[in-house]
Amino acid sequence: MAQALRQLMWGPAAAVFESEVEARWKLEGNHFNFSPIEAAPSWALQQQHGGPCGVFAPVQALLLARLGGNIDAKLTIPDRDLLLANVLADVLVQATESPSDKIWLIDANQVSPSSDSFSPFDVPRADLPSRVLSFLVHPKRGVLSFVYSLMLTRGVSRLQDDMDDVESSLTSGQFGHGSQELLNLMLTGRATSNVFDGVVPMGDSGLVLRGVQSRAQVGYLTHLEALRYCTVGTFLKSPIFPVWVLGSTSHFTVLFATDASLCTESASDALLATVQRAFQSFDTMGNGYIPIDALGQVLAKLHVDPAILANEFQLGRLYSKLQVPGAGIVLWEDFWRVVSILLDTNDLQQALDGKRKEGSSRPRSDSDVARALQAQFDADPTSTTTSSSTTIPDDVDTASVEDRWATLDDEQEQVNQVVLYHVNGLVDASKASAGNFPRCVQFEAT
Repeated sequence: MAQALRQLMWGPAAAVFESEVEARWKLEGNHFNFSPIEAAPSWALQQQHGGPCGVFAPVQALLLARLGGNIDAKLTIPDRDLLLANVLADVLVQATESPSDKIWLIDANQVSPSSDSFSPFDVPRADLPSRVLSFLVHPKRGVLSFVYSLMLTRGVSRLQDDMDDVESSLTSGQFGHGSQELLNLMLTGRATSNVFDGVVPMGDSGLVLRGVQSRAQVGYLTHLEALRYCTVGTFLKSPIFPVWVLGSTSHFTVLFATDASLCTESASDALLATVQRAFQSFDTMGNGYIPIDALGQVLAKLHVDPAILANEFQLGRLYSKLQVPGAGIVLWEDFWRVVSILLDTNDLQQALDGKRKEGSSRPRSDSDVARALQAQFDADPTSTTTSSSTTIPDDVDTASVEDRWATLDDEQEQVNQVVLYHVNGLVDASKASAGNFPRCVQFEAT
């Protein structure tokens, strides 16, 4: 078992010798150390050597989530040690799949090539925070002992099933940075290889690429998306708490806000995200369309009324409405326009007509509101772009145009003024200066 854990962590060659990367992870500074108690902020973890930021950053993010935005909290040493123990316990529990799964703790020294003993012990869930406190936090056994405990709790076979490539490891590169699999394991409890939502099939090969399966407690953002190398799904972009691990070229840090409303998801946002995930599971290349043959499967994933799916005549009408003539494909825009109404009303005729009856419960999307307000603006007699053929929809408030646009401007201003904080826990271990602490920088995003 020790060799299997080592190979999953460091790669195939790690079974027989300890590399420089592994030695760096074992350095004294790579424990879960907080900044000095007199330093601000008192909750900041301090990383003294490169490598395990893929563990430090998620733990720091989860610490902030547990604080609930109270960044000015004056934590005592016992307070923050207990806080850390609870976060580590949460990560271990998250890696299990049922309450009957055992949670294991092990010392990293027992997973070294020269070790003659391998004696992990399982811990009852009720005792887990206190046992983590006494085994991992107070003795400062280090980050690596926690990671091996997490891997053992998840299980070698499950870890390999999580990954797209069974030959993958949880570290990569010459500096031993955490891989995407390790980061996902920390954030979601599953060592999947991708950051998109759900599972993406690879054509007709029967193979699938695995991403994130549910909304995470804390999220993840990466510069690779700006470079168009990947697309981060909504499960990580819109986490439960407004805290995100940030991925850069060679380091992981943490971004967070104290305003919990940043992660509040409206009913229309939730519906849009659900429909997008179902559609994109068959739009593997992100082209904005799916083959018509996949339409039935997408509708089934969205739990469209089985009576509609079982009725060949009704289903044929839906196919005819959505299919691009002669192309054999369904465009995303057409799909969303029809299916959003169908899911809201369960009325196929309304969906095909593109109209909702009065009393529809689903909030209008932002684009619906924008079109309605634009129609009102165009129809106002004071507007220089008045069109006599424009009709104001019945469901649009008849308040003055100026008031409506002023309200929109106020809302836009509120959305754009967001206070964020960036935390970098990496310090220079060679310096002992008073200012050599983790850095927390406040800024406004617009």
